[in-house]
Amino acid sequence: MNNISTKIDAIIALRKQNLDKVTTLSNNMQTYYQTVKKFKRLQDSMKNPEIADKYLQLFKNNPEILDKILNISVVDFDNKYQKYMYKLNQLRKRFERKELHISFIGSAGQGKSLVMQNISGLNGNIIPSAEGGDCTGAKSIITNDNNSTSTHAEIEFFSETELINIVNKYLEAIFHGKYVINSIYDIKSLNVATLENELDYTMVDENKFMKQLEKYIIHLSEFEQDLGKKITVNENDIEQYVAQYKNGDINTKYYKYLGVKTANIICHFPHEDAGKIVLVDTIGIGATSLGTEDEMLDTVENDSDAIVFMFRPEALRPRLSNIEVKIVEEVSKRVSPQYSKEMMFWILNKVQSGKAMNTKCISEIKKQIKEMNFPVADVLEVDCINKGEVENQLLVPILNQLTNKINVVDNLLIQRLNNFGERLYDAYQKICNGIDKVLVGSANEDAKRAFWPYIKKTYEANLLNSLRDLYLNKYRALCDKPCEELQVVAKQKLKNIFKFIPSKEEIIDMLNNGTINQHNGIENCTDIMRIKIIDDFMELDNTLNNIVMNMKKEVLNILTNENNGKLSYIVSTENKSPNDWINTFIEKTECDKKYNYIENALIHFRDFQISVQGFLIHEVRIQLEPIDFSLRGQTPQVYSDLSHKDLVADDIKSWLNTYTETVFDGIEKALNKLYSIPNRAMFAAIKDLYDRATYSGKTESESVTTQWRYLYEDWMSIIWSKEYKAQSSLKQSMEEWDNITDELKKYNKIEYFCIQ
Repeated sequence: MNNISTKIDAIIALRKQNLDKVTTLSNNMQTYYQTVKKFKRLQDSMKNPEIADKYLQLFKNNPEILDKILNISVVDFDNKYQKYMYKLNQLRKRFERKELHISFIGSAGQGKSLVMQNISGLNGNIIPSAEGGDCTGAKSIITNDNNSTSTHAEIEFFSETELINIVNKYLEAIFHGKYVINSIYDIKSLNVATLENELDYTMVDENKFMKQLEKYIIHLSEFEQDLGKKITVNENDIEQYVAQYKNGDINTKYYKYLGVKTANIICHFPHEDAGKIVLVDTIGIGATSLGTEDEMLDTVENDSDAIVFMFRPEALRPRLSNIEVKIVEEVSKRVSPQYSKEMMFWILNKVQSGKAMNTKCISEIKKQIKEMNFPVADVLEVDCINKGEVENQLLVPILNQLTNKINVVDNLLIQRLNNFGERLYDAYQKICNGIDKVLVGSANEDAKRAFWPYIKKTYEANLLNSLRDLYLNKYRALCDKPCEELQVVAKQKLKNIFKFIPSKEEIIDMLNNGTINQHNGIENCTDIMRIKIIDDFMELDNTLNNIVMNMKKEVLNILTNENNGKLSYIVSTENKSPNDWINTFIEKTECDKKYNYIENALIHFRDFQISVQGFLIHEVRIQLEPIDFSLRGQTPQVYSDLSHKDLVADDIKSWLNTYTETVFDGIEKALNKLYSIPNRAMFAAIKDLYDRATYSGKTESESVTTQWRYLYEDWMSIIWSKEYKAQSSLKQSMEEWDNITDELKKYNKIEYFCIQ
C-alpha cells in the first residue's frame, strides 16, 4: 500500500491551505454582501417621501436620478449569492475534514454493506446486510480510528422540525396537499385507518409510501424522546438504531432508525494501512423511503471524496438495466463528469457459488460498460464476500487513486466554485455599473462650463495629442525598419528548414515501405517537407499577435491613463485585454446610441490584426518551388539500383540538402523585404484611429470632437468625482451616498470573488 496513511496525512495538510483560502473568501464575501445590503437599505429609505425629498434636493430636484437609483436591482446578486455561499460552505466543510470519505451507492441488495463489513471488520449486527433485500435503515458513516479500543456509535437524531418536514413530504406525495401537520402532536393524531380508507389502491407509489408513513405514525414513541439529541451507544446497541430488523432474524424489527439522521460508527479497521478514511453507507436506491435518491446525490456531492457504485450482475440477466445507467448518469451530472472520471468506481460484485453465481456474465457486463463510455475511474471485479479480495482489489486501488488524484479533483472543485464566483461578480458589477450611471448626463450647464477646461485638456491635449505623438514620433520612424521581434523568430524558422530534411534511416524506411522507385522517394520527402515548413512559419502568428497586442496596450494606456485620456475611470483596464476593454467601454457608455463616431474609431482599431496568411505565407510558398516537383515536373537523377538502398538514400539526402539550401536562400531574401511590414501596418492602424477620433463628422455640431466633449461631460461626475462634488451642491449631504457607493466600488474586482 506504500504507506497510504502517510499520504492521506499529507493530503489533509495540503487541504488545510485550501481551507484557509476558502475561509478568507467566505469572510470577504459576507463583507461584500453586507455592503450590497447597505445599498438596498438606502434604496428602501428613498421610498420614504421625506428622505426622497432630501435626495431630490441633493440631486438638484432631478427625479430622473432618484429613479435611476431605485431601478438598480440587487435581486440577481442576492439569488446568486445564496447559491454561491451554499457551494462555498460545502467546499469549506470538505476541506475541514480530517479524513477522506468513501461513499457506497447502488440499489438495495448489491453488496454495499457486505463490502463495508469486510473493510471495517464489523459484522452484520452493526452494518446490516441481507441477501437481495433492503435492510439498512439510516445513513451511517463508519470511521477508522487506529486508537480506538472499542466500537461505539455517535447517533444524531432529526430535530422535531426536520421530522415534521419528513412526514409532510409523505402526506404530500400520498394525498397531494389534503393533510399538513405542524407539530409532533399532529403526527400522533393522524389516524392510520382513516388515511388508508382515503387511499387509491391502484396507485402503486402512494401505497408504497403509505406503508412507510404508517411506521412514523405507529412507532413515533420509540424515538420521540431522542429527537434533536446526539447520543453515544455501545457496540451491542448500534443495530437498533441503523437496521430495519435484527441480523439473522427478520421477524425482530427495529424502528428507531426512522428518527436517526446519521450514525457515526467508530472502530479500528483491520487493514493496518487504511489510514484516516471514513466509509459512508447510503440507503439503497429502490428502498421504500421517500427521497432516497435525493439523499444519495446529496451524499456523493457533499460527503464523498471517492464514490463506489456497487452492482451485482444477475446470472440470468447479463445486461445493464435503466436503474444502473440512471444512477451513474445522475451521480456524474451532480458531481461533474470530470470528477466522476477520477473518483467514481464501478464495482462488479462477483458471486462465485450458489444460485446467484454470476462469474460467467461479468466479462459481458464489463464490455457493455466500456461500450457505453461511462465517466468512471475504473471498473473493478470483486468477490465481495472474500475479505482478501475486498482489501486488495477494491480498497487498495481506491486508496491509491485517492492519494494520487485528490489534489486534481480538489482543484476541480475550486474551479467550479470560481465559475459560480464569476457569475456572482457579474451580478455585483451590474450594481456598480448602475451606480456609475446615476449621475451620468445629470450635470447642469453651470457645471459643464466649470469643467470645460478639464475636458478640453483631457481629450484634446492629453488623448488626441498623445496618439499623434505615438504614431509620429515612434511608429512613423519605424516604418522603414525591420520589426525586430518578427525578425528574430523568423530567422529561427529559417534554421528549422534543415531540420525537416528526413534522416537517412527515415528515407530507407520509406523505400522499404510503399514507394515503387527512388524517384517517388525523393518526391515523397519534399511533399512532407513543404507541409512542415509552412506549418512552422504559420506559427509566426503567435509573434505577430504579441506585437499587435503590445501596440494596442500602448494605445489603451493613452486612452485610459490618469495623465492622458482618463477613461479607466469609466471602465477599468484591470484584467482586460485592449479588445475586451473596448468592447466593455462601448457597451457601458452606450456608444452606439450616443457617440457613434467614437464607436466607429474604436471598432476599426479593435479589429486590426496582422497575420502570416495576410502578408507572408504566400512569399514562403513561392520559394518552395525548388522542392515541389508537381510544378517542376522533372525529378533529379538518383542512384537507380534499389538493391543498394543505402546508396540510394545517400543520394536522395544529398539532393534534398542541395535543394533546401536553395529554398533557404530564397525565403531569406523574400523575408528581408517583409520584415518592415508589421511596423508599417501598426503605424497605419494608429494613424487611422487618430484620424477617425479627430476628423469624423460633417459639421461641428455633428463631429467626433463634439462627441468627445459630450462623453466627458456625461461622465465627469465619475472621472473628476472629487472636483465635481467639491464644486456642487452635492457636498452638503453626499456623505451617506459616497460611503456606500465607494465601498461597493472598492470590491468591484473579479479576483475578490474567486479563490486564487
